[in-house]
Amino acid sequence: MPVLISPYLTGPHGQNSLNTLSTRPATRADIDTLLDIESQCFSADKLSRRSFQRLIKHGHASLLMALCDGEIAGYTLVLYRKNTHLARIYSLAVLPQMRGRGIARQLLQDAEQTAREERCIFMRLEVNIGNQSAIALYEKSGYRPIGTIDDYYEDGASALKMEKPIRRRAQSGSEVRTAFYEQTTPFTCGPASLMMGMHALTPAYHMTRREELQIWRESTTIFMTAGHGGCSPQGLALSAWRRGFAVQLYCNSTQVPFIDSVRSPEKKQVIALAHEDFSEQLTETGVVLHEREMTLAQLQQHIHDGDVLVSLISTWRLNRNKAPHWVIITAADERFVYLTDPDHDRDEWQSQTDYIDVPVEVNEFLAMAAFGRSRLKSTLALSRRNS
Repeated sequence: MPVLISPYLTGPHGQNSLNTLSTRPATRADIDTLLDIESQCFSADKLSRRSFQRLIKHGHASLLMALCDGEIAGYTLVLYRKNTHLARIYSLAVLPQMRGRGIARQLLQDAEQTAREERCIFMRLEVNIGNQSAIALYEKSGYRPIGTIDDYYEDGASALKMEKPIRRRAQSGSEVRTAFYEQTTPFTCGPASLMMGMHALTPAYHMTRREELQIWRESTTIFMTAGHGGCSPQGLALSAWRRGFAVQLYCNSTQVPFIDSVRSPEKKQVIALAHEDFSEQLTETGVVLHEREMTLAQLQQHIHDGDVLVSLISTWRLNRNKAPHWVIITAADERFVYLTDPDHDRDEWQSQTDYIDVPVEVNEFLAMAAFGRSRLKSTLALSRRNS
């Protein structure tokens, strides 16, 4: 479900200095009132009763009610993504008759404070690209554009993505945002991440579904525990090299990847043969092989040098899924690694904004950057190849 930005957010703030403004957490007793606000403020993309019930009871979220002189005036909903330091305003609405009293600004300030208490360093949001009054409000509050999403709302309108650092020491990991490519199959996270990395280094490189599937055919291990095979570190390294990029491959094991969870002896033989072939082909390229994991210092140095990293993780700490998964890293600093995940879950409350350049604390990233019982750790460092 797309993010909602009410057309009634703005007005000349502070017109009535006698107003007493405050916010409080929403409870189940507020649901009828919340539905009434939805009805008055939005013609489409409305939150349902069931959604409000889930958010109040189970959601990883903050739902604040705004009060003006003791009367309910609006609300804001902030969502958090597990084990990251990113918050996103999903919806902000002020009743039409309450406009012009600084309520939207108060909701923004209190939402940001709540996100700080959740240890978030950035607040993001989406707003209808044609809603200039709301955009002006956010800009005055310190939000800056970071991209757009086409055909985002039910009526086909596009969304402007905006972001604000909400901690004093927070700095954007990169001034250049990663161009997002969502994997189009459950098994092509590796190709999608690799394409985003190659596009980051060479913006003229085109990310297409045909290319996504071609890279998968080149780099797949053929089998996984079930369904189609995943892409191995060696296979992805070959694909990047063939497309003209310099590649360094860090891998803490020379053993066949992803084989521990495969039960069939026949499948094990096929995976082992594919791995052997990839390894032999790599000896005929300029790919630099490091038979060890990439250290944090090396990760930060590669980023400092302008390289792009494609890293294997286990998503267990993000979504309780134990499958191997590839993500792209285009920025890092002393405290955070900024990763982009091509697997945008189709949850009704999530958007691609939750998956691009997401700050993950260094220790949290190091914990997720190891897969399976063998603790496989693998990262590709991509750069432009010298001619």
